[in-house]
Amino acid sequence: MKSTTIGVIKPEELQSILNERSYHKALQRAAEAITRAVPSSSVTLMTIENGPRIHFEAWANIPAAVIRRVEKSFNGELPRNIAEVLRTRETSLIEDLRTYADWRAPLKTVGSWVGFPIVLHSRVVALINVQTIQHRMTALTVKELASVVQTISLIVLRYQERRELATKNRHIDLLYHMALASSQEKDLQEVLQSTLGLLGRLLGYTHADILVYDEARQVLMLTANRGREEGRLGKELDVNSSKGVTVKAFRECRPVIVKDTTKSADFIVGMWPARSELAVPLVSQGRCVGIVNIESQRLAAFSRSDIRLLSPFVSGLALLIDNFQKTRLLHEQAMYDGLTGTLNRRSMDETLKPELERAGRYHHDLALVMLDLDDFKTVNDQLGHQEGDRLLRSFADCIRKAVRNTDLVFRYGGDEFLIVLPETSREQARSLLERLNTLHWQEMIVGLGRISFSAGIASVVSDAGAIDLLQLADNRLYESKRLGKGLVTDR
Repeated sequence: MKSTTIGVIKPEELQSILNERSYHKALQRAAEAITRAVPSSSVTLMTIENGPRIHFEAWANIPAAVIRRVEKSFNGELPRNIAEVLRTRETSLIEDLRTYADWRAPLKTVGSWVGFPIVLHSRVVALINVQTIQHRMTALTVKELASVVQTISLIVLRYQERRELATKNRHIDLLYHMALASSQEKDLQEVLQSTLGLLGRLLGYTHADILVYDEARQVLMLTANRGREEGRLGKELDVNSSKGVTVKAFRECRPVIVKDTTKSADFIVGMWPARSELAVPLVSQGRCVGIVNIESQRLAAFSRSDIRLLSPFVSGLALLIDNFQKTRLLHEQAMYDGLTGTLNRRSMDETLKPELERAGRYHHDLALVMLDLDDFKTVNDQLGHQEGDRLLRSFADCIRKAVRNTDLVFRYGGDEFLIVLPETSREQARSLLERLNTLHWQEMIVGLGRISFSAGIASVVSDAGAIDLLQLADNRLYESKRLGKGLVTDR
């Protein structure tokens, strides 16, 4: 096998390659220049993405069909010689391929191979491969190729730096979107769906989910998805009884990578044939608030580099979800009564006026029911406030069982409650109180016997001339108490 003598590559040719405006045309011209200079050679230039994932950008003296077949093979498993260059970030030369047992090539060869890495920020972003047939390349050959390799490197690095800058700008835009969303009063599902769409397009993930942890119910709820049917939204995974990669990542609070789902005991077959999976926990202040789950139909599609790539985004998502949950909790604490779980007086002040205006605008009936417990002061005085609190909670539960989902229940103050009944007449309100009277028999029994309630009713239609329906209902409640116990006054 003859040693290779490099032909001359003129400086003006290198300059013209460098000045080429089209990135891909410049690379192609450079690859062809190498093949003209190196006898019996073929050249490929591949870019390296996170994963690693390779893509052939330019080639010479190799059929395109072969290139695509080799690209697919390399993305299944990198050849040892390529992997070694990525690891060491140094030029590698195999002078005689007959002595290299691990050589992988589409055709049997008896020549040489050299791989020139192009490094940006301590990472190999591209690789120039030169292969010969019948001719041997030596260290001198590698040195002689330095000028054209340097030209190609400048082209690639210039392109990669612009690309990285554009990517960083998109990353910043996404993080800004997440920060802005966490400060606005929007629906969490809507925000996460939008964020996941941006994240998927930015990082190239086709199938991805965000599951949010509900601490009260101890379930992970599918809140946003990409590449799936929206009908799956709302699906729940019990973190105590469910299995799978997602639940494992939540329980262990660490990322879980499944390179081959057919060989994983943790993987559960879902709605489509995933070959690999990555689940990353969303952790805020030491608490796992959810999971980002990504799947691919490619084998070994995910690695530790994906976790590093996702790191700033999962931190932002965790903070976003945590902020939403805390804001919702604060809102509930502000709007709901801590003892009974009913809406509080502040919530009533914000809600009642719009409900009355809506009923008047559309000429619909609406009933207000004011009610309180008889002898409640005696219960507190003789049995203690703890029993009094239990009685209030029980009474509130009975009211909730008696009303509809569209009805509103408020704790007006002390042992007094207000029920707002849209689309309800005075007679229908009285029927509801009769139902409530039968529901609360067992719950309302204390050491002093059964505790009854009194009520007053006012409605938009039957009391059309009333200036203040709430005051009217309250006056009728006190009229019921004046007349006795367990009475209802509605006129």
